[in-house]
Amino acid sequence: MMDKNQILKTDLIEAWERYVNNLNTCDDLALILDSIINDDHIQEFDDVFNRVAWNKAMNELPPTLEEKEKYREKFVQLLAEYENKRKIKTRKIYSRNFRKIWYAAAAALLLGLLIPAINLYLKPKAEQTVQYVEEVTQRGEIKTVFLPDQTEVTLNVGSRIKYPANFIGDERSVELVGEALFDVTSDPERPFIVRTENMNIKVVGTVFDVKEYSDDLYSSVSVASGKVEVGLADRKLMLGKDQQVKMDKATGNVETMPFDAGKYMSWTDGTLYFEGTPIREVVNMLNRHFPQVDIELADNEYSNLIMGKHKSVYVENILESIVYISDLKFKKTGGNKYIVYKE
Repeated sequence: MMDKNQILKTDLIEAWERYVNNLNTCDDLALILDSIINDDHIQEFDDVFNRVAWNKAMNELPPTLEEKEKYREKFVQLLAEYENKRKIKTRKIYSRNFRKIWYAAAAALLLGLLIPAINLYLKPKAEQTVQYVEEVTQRGEIKTVFLPDQTEVTLNVGSRIKYPANFIGDERSVELVGEALFDVTSDPERPFIVRTENMNIKVVGTVFDVKEYSDDLYSSVSVASGKVEVGLADRKLMLGKDQQVKMDKATGNVETMPFDAGKYMSWTDGTLYFEGTPIREVVNMLNRHFPQVDIELADNEYSNLIMGKHKSVYVENILESIVYISDLKFKKTGGNKYIVYKE
């Protein structure tokens, strides 16, 4: 058998549900306001408010403009009804008026304490202040982060991603410097957009890699599954599964080609894979993956394209493999500094 407090809590929930559905009675309004003004029932009101109002506004699908206005109007209506009754009853006997004045005070309390919070979360999205989160990886560090929509992002070494603490509006937009592998949570109503210095990548739900290091020769987007729209300065390209687009940042030339996702995205487990990779870019990759060393490319004209797969924890082993298949040499000049050069 329920005790009196349980009965009261049940009655409050039912009263509040009728209120937000525009089916309330005057007794429902009185019960709701009683629960606010009476310290013994503050917790019950909080429970009702969390269950019905906040949950509907924030934890389910984003409210429509009509729903937002409905919430505002209901709170204003609540205040107006009791304020109007208070004015009418002041012309009658004080003893009969006392309870209505008490309700008006409770309504004012509701307006003063709750309306600002409600409006913060229910006002049009464009008016809300967006707070951003920034995740950064250092040299030699790979990190996985989850965005507010549960999109999984694996940041490669020396990278940075900036994203809103909550996605607001009709798109999910992030900014990237460096390289990241995205496994995007599907949401057809809100496309996912990655913005870099040279590209805007737009998707709904897919797995793809974006590479945009400031010191590399090329920018690239590689798709492991799904479809991706790549926006460049002068065109848009559609990429499907196992397709890659590379842009030469010096010339602006763009090339679309097939690629092996297993090889190209092997960096996520610490493997370096070179497939016709310019030596300058290889040196950049080694410096990012081995923070304890400093590798330089001696002044010269280099056309060397490097091949190979490496998962060694020793940079010298990788350098030895590179010089073995090329006409390049390397030397250690003191400490952990290396120079790659041509004889």
